Amino acid sequence: MKHSLRFIGLIILSIVFLVACGSKDTATPQTETAGTNTDSNSSEVQDERADWPEKVRFAVTGIEGLEELQRQFGPFKELLEDLTEVEFEFFALSDRVISATAMEYGQVDMILAGPSEYAQIKSASPDAEPLAALERDQYHTVVIVHEDSDMKEVEDLKGKKVAMKDVGSTSGHIGPSAMLLEEGLDLDRDVEIMLLGDARIDAFKNGDVDALATGVRDFAKMVEEDGEGQYRILLEGPPLPQDPFVASGELPESFRTEFARILLEHQDEILEAILFSEDNKKYNTAKIVPITDADYDLMRETYRVLGIEL
Repeated sequence: MKHSLRFIGLIILSIVFLVACGSKDTATPQTETAGTNTDSNSSEVQDERADWPEKVRFAVTGIEGLEELQRQFGPFKELLEDLTEVEFEFFALSDRVISATAMEYGQVDMILAGPSEYAQIKSASPDAEPLAALERDQYHTVVIVHEDSDMKEVEDLKGKKVAMKDVGSTSGHIGPSAMLLEEGLDLDRDVEIMLLGDARIDAFKNGDVDALATGVRDFAKMVEEDGEGQYRILLEGPPLPQDPFVASGELPESFRTEFARILLEHQDEILEAILFSEDNKKYNTAKIVPITDADYDLMRETYRVLGIEL
């Protein structure tokens, strides 16, 4: 924007100069005032951006390696650079714990995070701020059992083995845990929670566990693979918090405010850029919405009840 404003200013000055040469007597105080206002507006914009960073280091949780990050979010990065006129540089994160540490020690300026990751980031960096969030549909957790299982209600889970993903996963651990706690189950005594990572679905299909607590999209994928009538949902939880764009407190407030405005006002373009990669299809029907820190209290409370330190 600095360059475009400077270019406009040069055009205006050129026009004023030509008019003055053609008719020196026709110059009026009004023309001089207009030029003064233009210079003033340009100065105000420049002053607002005076402390903006030349480069923003940007990361996405759940994606390992710069090459993969570039493949999935390259068009998104280019669009942000056009909209902000600030360079964005990808920063690779290996896991959710590393993301919190990276922001805490000033290695990254902005992260597109999951809800659980945000709770960890905020705990490590109290000045971090959620600017807006990607709200996706069908983002809630379920407990899945086999169709022929004798389990009909939540109470029937007592004494059973329940597979989940891994510690800290929003839809694969924290969300399902919050759902079972809300139903009155004691996760230490009533059920045996087995954190199996990517092996959780196969373990459930093979009968190594009695139930699977996971995101509802896993249920849809299982039905697609194995057909109707194989599995059923025993329990369905409420919508989970959304994926926030988290800004470091080290970024100037004016930049954070402008970036939040851009996310909300240009969301159609931004979502199109994100969906350029098939790997981001979880955002197919997403929208960008305002968000506050309080929207993630459920994550923090579940961590507390589970005895997991943020």
